[in-house]
Amino acid sequence: MRPLEGIIIPAITPFDETGALRLDYLKNNYELWNKTCVQGYMALGSNGEFRSLDDDEAFAVLKAASEAAAPDKLFIGGIGRESLAHTLKFLDRVMQAQLKMDYVSVLTPHYFKGLMTDDALYAYYTAIADRSSYPVLLYCAPGFANNVCISPELLTRLADHPNIAGIKDTSKDMMNTYMDTAGGRDDFEIFSGSLGTIMTCMERGGKGGIVSAANYFPNACGKLCRIWKEEGPEAAKEYHAKVLAASKATGAKASVAGVKACMNLMGYTAGVPRIPVLPCSEELTEEFREAIGTFHDLIQDDLQA
Repeated sequence: MRPLEGIIIPAITPFDETGALRLDYLKNNYELWNKTCVQGYMALGSNGEFRSLDDDEAFAVLKAASEAAAPDKLFIGGIGRESLAHTLKFLDRVMQAQLKMDYVSVLTPHYFKGLMTDDALYAYYTAIADRSSYPVLLYCAPGFANNVCISPELLTRLADHPNIAGIKDTSKDMMNTYMDTAGGRDDFEIFSGSLGTIMTCMERGGKGGIVSAANYFPNACGKLCRIWKEEGPEAAKEYHAKVLAASKATGAKASVAGVKACMNLMGYTAGVPRIPVLPCSEELTEEFREAIGTFHDLIQDDLQA
């Protein structure tokens, strides 16, 4: 199993103005990202708008992205569905095709929030892990999942499963708790899901994060882990503050719509979000353009235009 470390891009899924899936755009983005210092990719996460895809489209994205990713890049594929039956069906399809993936990511099911008890989530995740030929990465993102969160007690139970490799934590306040619960184990990785918590993660022994801004500032974000290793925590914290400021002034202002707008400004082919998510207004896009100019020295290695 390849180690889960470094900066991973939670890759967007490109659509054009008609709402059509554009795999040609996707392949172009991966060709550009392959030349950067990021460690790898996660396809079909929140930034991948996986809830806006049907299963045939989702499979097409995973196939195209896994083939486009350079051999030296880690690849994580999102496979989670709201029901276990649909998740296993999609997982079986992926395994039958023998797609080149290092991990599968599974977001917490959440429509019936009050019924998502520890026992329910344990049964869901262990059934997937028992079936999967790929190591499983738990995906906790309460902001996108009706505030359903993996409890510390549940994490302890799930971390004991031999095919559950770690958790991507995109919550605002669970990182320290998760580290207290399962941090420091050689066989289970706690990975940050945002720039806001990545320093806490690394200070507590984590090895990196899956961060939205890496879609459009891949080298700037990717350098963070290198600086941590080569120059130490204090230098990394100083650098992190600059990258975080650049992110907050750009794509972070408008979620996936902002990420796509900034990617287009940086020379990538992100297209637009799929309706009902609207693209950024011309005014906000111009604000992003000005902010990118402000941070030119930080992100000059990322400019593709």
